[in-house]
Amino acid sequence: MHAEAPEILKVSLEEISKPEKEKELKEFALKVFDWNKTTNLVSKNSTLENIYHHIIDSAHLYPYIQNNSYIDVGSGAGFPGLVISILGNEAGCLLEPANKKASFLRHCLAHFGIQNTKVLQKRLEHLDLIKEDVLISRAFAEPKKIQNLAIKKMSGDQKILLMVSEQQAMREDKNDWKYIPSAASKILGKKTGFLEFNPPKNDSCLLYTSPSPRDGLLSRMPSSA
Repeated sequence: MHAEAPEILKVSLEEISKPEKEKELKEFALKVFDWNKTTNLVSKNSTLENIYHHIIDSAHLYPYIQNNSYIDVGSGAGFPGLVISILGNEAGCLLEPANKKASFLRHCLAHFGIQNTKVLQKRLEHLDLIKEDVLISRAFAEPKKIQNLAIKKMSGDQKILLMVSEQQAMREDKNDWKYIPSAASKILGKKTGFLEFNPPKNDSCLLYTSPSPRDGLLSRMPSSA
């Protein structure tokens, strides 16, 4: 692993005022790396450095969720939802239909003593209602598809934060989306940001742009709420 990855994590956590979580997130990185040898959590060829980048990327979403409840759609290895829980916001639901990935998420929640985040083995389309304040997701599906599925199940003043690649963000309709660069670009040396969307009925949506875990990258998220 490149020697600077742990140092970049340290800098990132200081930036979001969570330096005390460095030890736990380093331990989480090792868990993802070890489990990935036998369970397809992230890309098969992911290095420990790649996993650090995923964690750093996800951690930058934390300031934009704060104390709001959230549901992470297609949580997989826990990016970004489990990282948010480790950072201190346990008011989450990790939506992951795959047995092995759901088992990993439950293992981590138990290991880190996270009691108020739950794992739900369902697909987004099978949910009756989304009650959480924020829907988050990373490298799961096209933004439009998630938006169309989620809006039907959301009520009240909720928002969506979808982490996607910058290239994908640039393909979205600029009349609908406003692209805002992320500070994670400087930290990871990769252009990342998020797309802001204000749908009808005062449903505020933020789509965060970031490299996909399948690309071996990560990113950060801000909120304009």
